[in-house]
Parts: sequence; structure tokens; C-alpha cells
Amino acid sequence: MSSKQVFISHTQKDVEFCDKFDAVCVRVGIKVFRSEFETIVPPAWGAIKNGINNSVALFLLVGKELVKNQSEKNNEWNYTQNWISYEIGVACQLGIDVWAICDDVLINFPMPYINNYMTVSLGRPDAFTYMRRVLENYDSDRTFKYPYASPEEGNTGIYCGYDNCKMEFNLHVALSPEARIICPQCLRPLILSEGHLRLRKA
Repeated sequence: MSSKQVFISHTQKDVEFCDKFDAVCVRVGIKVFRSEFETIVPPAWGAIKNGINNSVALFLLVGKELVKNQSEKNNEWNYTQNWISYEIGVACQLGIDVWAICDDVLINFPMPYINNYMTVSLGRPDAFTYMRRVLENYDSDRTFKYPYASPEEGNTGIYCGYDNCKMEFNLHVALSPEARIICPQCLRPLILSEGHLRLRKA
């Protein structure tokens, strides 16, 4: 078992998606901090902060239930959103990588600080294998700061083309030219331009 740990930010309703991420971590042997499985003594923020402090990266899992709660303005979403914001804020302050992984859903709430973005489900074998390589990198003390490049994947660093956004992040998914994604900060549609190097507004 690795001495490294990663932190999952999520809603407990997206059980299947969280379990898929856990399965990748088990393959690598890396520890996962998933709040519902931890012993947390109130106040919870202390244990959460400690969990992030001991992690090499934070992974926000954007599942179908999380998106649904936001769309329906479910009161539970406010509670979840506050925790997600807190967790990402702590990770940002620590300077560790923050990932958003989407379970084949379009995000519908802004994430101002993430530096790695994966827009496909871990249920896909290629995505599962890719995430396994990502976690193996963390286990070997390598990180994914912007802009990230490797001999296998090339340059994954791109940016949002809207003048009042200009968010920069690593996009970890193979997309064909003219494929569309949603900017994780301004939530506007982006079209891949010039291969995987840059995005432009739709």
C-alpha cells in the first residue's frame, strides 16, 4: 500500500461514480480520503482540512446527482456546495493539484480553481486506464501543474478564449478538432482549436 493519499470532493449520492474512482485507487494502491468512510469528530471542517493537508491532490467528482441537485436548486445542494468550495479553497491554499472529473455530464456550477479537467466517465476503459496512470504519477511524486506535458500525452495545457475568463487548465481527454466542452470557470461552451493546445469560444 502506498504512503500517498488523494482526497475526494463529492456528493454521497453519486455512489457508483465514487466507487469507480475508488476502484482505480485500489489498482494503484493509493489511499483515498472519502469523508463518509472516515471517522470525523465534530467540527467536521478540522478533519476535512487535515485530510486535504495529508493528500497529494484533490479530485472533485462531478456526477449525475451533483448536476441534478444544482439544476433543481435542491436545498441539499447548498450544503454540498459550501463543503466543495471549502475543500477546493483549502487545496488551493496548499498549492496541490485540483481535478474535476465529470461522469459524462456537463458541469452547471463554476469551479474557479481547478488545474486539471477530465470530461469523460471513468466507466470508459480508456479513461480508467488513463486515471490509473495519473495516480501512479502521484505515487511517484510527480504532479500535473499547468501547463502539463508528457511524451505520451503531449501538451495538455489550454485556456478559455473569453476575454473576461481566460482560465488555464490541463484538459485530460482526447478530443477531436471542433469538439465542444464547457469551461469549468465561466460555464460557456468552448470549441477545440488547433488540436489539443488551445480552446476558443463557441
